[in-house]
Amino acid sequence: MATLKIMIVEDEIIVAKDIQRILKKLGYDAFDPFSNGKKALDAIEKLTPDLILLDINLKSSDMDGIQVGEQIYQHYQIPFIYLTAFSDKNTLERAKMTEPYGYIIKPFDEDDIRTAIEIAYYKYTKDLELKNKGNRFAAALDSVDVAVIITDANEKVIFMNKMAETLTGCLKQEALGKDISIAMKNSPQETKNAFKSLAKTVVGDNNGNESDSQIPVSNGAGENKVAVNTFPILSINNKINGCAFVMSSTDRPVAPAQESATDKNLFSFLENIYANNSFFVKKDSRFVRVNFQDILWIEALDNYVIIKTTTKEQYILHSSMKDIESKLPPLNFARVHRSYIVQLDKINALEENACMIEGNRIPIGKSYKENLMSRLNLF
Repeated sequence: MATLKIMIVEDEIIVAKDIQRILKKLGYDAFDPFSNGKKALDAIEKLTPDLILLDINLKSSDMDGIQVGEQIYQHYQIPFIYLTAFSDKNTLERAKMTEPYGYIIKPFDEDDIRTAIEIAYYKYTKDLELKNKGNRFAAALDSVDVAVIITDANEKVIFMNKMAETLTGCLKQEALGKDISIAMKNSPQETKNAFKSLAKTVVGDNNGNESDSQIPVSNGAGENKVAVNTFPILSINNKINGCAFVMSSTDRPVAPAQESATDKNLFSFLENIYANNSFFVKKDSRFVRVNFQDILWIEALDNYVIIKTTTKEQYILHSSMKDIESKLPPLNFARVHRSYIVQLDKINALEENACMIEGNRIPIGKSYKENLMSRLNLF
């Protein structure tokens, strides 16, 4: 793994310099500390840190650490760890709402810092993995012997398995949310055009299972001729809303038993990826079914989430947005703000920093805007 770049936001200069010294000793790339919260925020896009150590009590700053943490959470989605000597209950409650990846209690030593960073970054990468996979069947695809790439209705990549990364020489982190041509970055333009054309055919004309056994795909080191089969992905409204590309090398024979196991896992995934069209939530003393197609948006409120529906019924759950998001079909729902998830089909209009759903104005966070715009058909 590449060396982590870490930003320090601490207004006690002696403490800050000591942290920087420890981080460098541990092998991390530590930027010069910031004592001012606003200046730290202004520097994030330039420095692109992998993780931030943030003092809760920034006495000499116009923003306290929790306000800085809130901005990081909302606009940058970079993992951060709070540094704190002591805090009252109200301060800790405020801090929890910004969802930090850990706390380091002052005074601390080298082991405290190393342990907190390792645990925080591990949790962060697992959260990313869960978000990118989007459903419980995706894990099975990392074990099959064919390459799989799934795109949404606008040819944006929403999933790649390990075999696809090997075949194309493109990591899924590079391709997620981007055009299918990015996943084929090492292949000739003819290949990029072929994949875009196949995606348009499946989504636009409702045809699937098409195959072309002579598409060249390169990983940058070598080129393979691959057989490409396409499958339509159905949304919760039974509408074709994406395309699954299944690629296998035409140069390498596959044993019948291996092929059978691959097909079983693959078709289980494709049949079930969006088969679930509802979940159950607790209301009063019983569990009731909430159909995904009835959900307008989901809103975070303190330690709860509120599900708003077309039936005017609303459900209040003691849950986190991350947990709710992991249970929703990602082709239909999008996180548009740290406090809001919306169903894309329910958006009636767009403003500069908001979307409208049945007359309600839902804010769009800066860090979520680009992804949202790429998933909507804008002219």
